[in-house]
Amino acid sequence: MRDTATIVTGAGRGIGRAAALRLTAEGPLVLVGRTKAHLDAVANDVLARDGRAVVVEGDVADPGTAERAVAAARAEGWTVGALVASAGVGKGGPLHEFPAEDWKRLFDVNVHGAFHFVRACLPDMLAAGTGAICLVASTAGVKGYAYSAGYAATKHALVGMARSMAKEYGKKGIVTVPICPGFVDTDMTRRTIEGLVKHRGLTEAEAREKIARVNPQRRVIPPEEVAEAIAFVLSGKVPALSGEPMIIGGGE
Repeated sequence: MRDTATIVTGAGRGIGRAAALRLTAEGPLVLVGRTKAHLDAVANDVLARDGRAVVVEGDVADPGTAERAVAAARAEGWTVGALVASAGVGKGGPLHEFPAEDWKRLFDVNVHGAFHFVRACLPDMLAAGTGAICLVASTAGVKGYAYSAGYAATKHALVGMARSMAKEYGKKGIVTVPICPGFVDTDMTRRTIEGLVKHRGLTEAEAREKIARVNPQRRVIPPEEVAEAIAFVLSGKVPALSGEPMIIGGGE
């Protein structure tokens, strides 16, 4: 019987890295990201935990990256049984001043990138009659935030995509859940903090506290907590979660 692999995009850092490490004991991993050094470091951590992983360097906005990730799994003799689409970029600012190229890049990575990987992974899942897909969205996928129209639009798109997939593929044994965390302790959040320091004249501690207050628990969420939620979805214990946004916000 062939092993079933999980593909994790954005696996070099943040939520993707935390998810990969959490899933190490669940089966082989295909780690996808733009920076090979980061992916290699995660792969080494996986190997140190007696796990198995292969690395695929590439931009998720390129459909070829998804195709190469699936091919890498098959080259190892694995089928693709799960997908964690975690790769994402953020950019904020007043909508009337927002550069069109930045808007396009948000959609190319956050939405089109997820689509490319979903489309590439579904054939193995359909053939097996089972599978699990986590689309890492945000609380910005279920409500709006000032100065984040582009980012929120992409995350709303992921939630809509997951809801539609649940109706289309649920009867075929495939669970799709949009994961919607609040501010998580990642590079993206750290850049938001840096922006507050630069544009608002806050200290780093004040900026971090301001971000933390957006989350009801008044703390920035560790990526490991999001990884636990992802692992729960992929465990298949509650298939009825399919299509339902899993909000990880401490009361959002």
